[in-house]
Amino acid sequence: VAAGGGERDFLADAAILNDLLASNDWGRSLNERLLADLRPTLSLAQLSNLLAGNISIVHGVTGSSRTFMGEESAGVDATRIAFSRIAAGQSEIGLVGGAYNAEREDMLLLYALNDLCMTGSFRPVLGDEAAPGIPSGSMGAFLVLESPEHATARGAKPIAKLSGVWSERAKRDEAGSVAEKVRSLIATAGTSPTTALYSGATGAAGATEAEGEALVGAGVPVRVVTNRIGHGFEAQFTALLGLAALSIAQGAAIPASPALTLEAPHAGALDRVIVTSVGHWRGEGAGLVEKVNG
Repeated sequence: VAAGGGERDFLADAAILNDLLASNDWGRSLNERLLADLRPTLSLAQLSNLLAGNISIVHGVTGSSRTFMGEESAGVDATRIAFSRIAAGQSEIGLVGGAYNAEREDMLLLYALNDLCMTGSFRPVLGDEAAPGIPSGSMGAFLVLESPEHATARGAKPIAKLSGVWSERAKRDEAGSVAEKVRSLIATAGTSPTTALYSGATGAAGATEAEGEALVGAGVPVRVVTNRIGHGFEAQFTALLGLAALSIAQGAAIPASPALTLEAPHAGALDRVIVTSVGHWRGEGAGLVEKVNG
C-alpha cells in the first residue's frame, strides 16, 4: 500500500504562518507556536499503515502487508516489489495500490508554498504550456497481481499481463538526467507498432518538461493521462496501470486529445502499454502491461 502521511492541523499551520508574517524573530516565534500548537494527530502516524490495516480487516487479507511513503515513487516501488515477489515464486497473489485525497487543505498548503499547484483555469499538462502546475486529483487505485498458475487454479480470467516494473532515481541537479532516465526506461520496456505510452506527467516545473522531451522521441502514441484524471501522487502509478490493462482488454488506446499535439491518433491494434512516472521532485519509474496470450 502506498500513501502519504496523516492529516496535519491546517488551522494551526495557517495561524503559525500568519503570525510569522508579523514577527521580527521567525525562529523564536516558530518554536513558541510549535510548543503550544503541536498536538497528537495523524501527522504523527503513517497513513499507509492505517490504510493497509483497514483493507486487511475489511477484505479479510490474512497475509502480511508492506507499506510505502514517498509520493510517486511509493506507488512505483509498491508495485515493483509485489510484482518481483510473484515473479520469483515468493508469493502467488497480492493486492497493490494507493490512495490520495486532493481536497486535503494541509497538502494543498504544502504544495502551494512550493509553487507546485496549478492555479486559475485548467491548462493541459504537456500542452502549449508544458508545466502549468499540478492538477491534483482524488483517487484510489488497487490491482490484484497474481501468478498464472494461481489464477488458473481458482478460475480467474486475467485482464492483462504485467511484464515489468522499473524504478530509478535521476540526479535532478544534472541537466538532461531526467530525460535520459525516461528514455532508458522506455528502451528497457521496448516499443512496437502495437505499443502505446501512458504518461503520469505531474505538471510540476522541471520534471514535466524533461519527461515531455523524452516522450516526443518515444516513437509510439502518447497519452497524458493526468489531463483525464488529475494527479494522485502515490496512487497515480497504479491508476495508470489499471487504465492500461483495461485499454489492452478492449484493444484500443484512450482517444487522443485534439488539444495536445503530443497525442497522435492510434487506430491500430493495441497489445502493449508502457506507463511512465516522473515524480514532481524525485523518482522515475515505468511499467509494461501486455496482452495475455491465449
